[in-house]
Amino acid sequence: MLEIRMTPNMGRGVFATAPIPHDTLLVKCEGWLAASADLKDDWVAMQVGPDLWLCSLSGSVDDCINHSCEPNAGFVTGEPVLHALREIAAGEQIGWDYSTSIAEAGWTLRCRCGSAGCRAIIRSWFELQPEERDRLRPIALQFLRD
Repeated sequence: MLEIRMTPNMGRGVFATAPIPHDTLLVKCEGWLAASADLKDDWVAMQVGPDLWLCSLSGSVDDCINHSCEPNAGFVTGEPVLHALREIAAGEQIGWDYSTSIAEAGWTLRCRCGSAGCRAIIRSWFELQPEERDRLRPIALQFLRD
């Protein structure tokens, strides 16, 4: 259903190998939990709580899913499990909005998603405009929804 391959502008990415129906479970993000103070430079880490990160070593499917300002995947249950937000075509890149999982003050990343609604800079949850948080809340991790 999913494969990792190179993208023209974002390094590795994850792509659908066949059409994927809306609401399909795409990937369960896996790894070990660590506090901010314990993070290592060679870990891939996704914030899952106020001072809690889900960590892994780069290379698994969940580590290679790129950001999109118009995501086709999201955390609909509030858990670190990505579901299809709509039907995804074969060959389409899977993308989730990184702002839906990070609360670290001052965190930014230049966006290269190229979507029509691209924000140019990806920001942490609490640095988004209130209307943007309201729009993204249904696909954000639970610790950000509360």
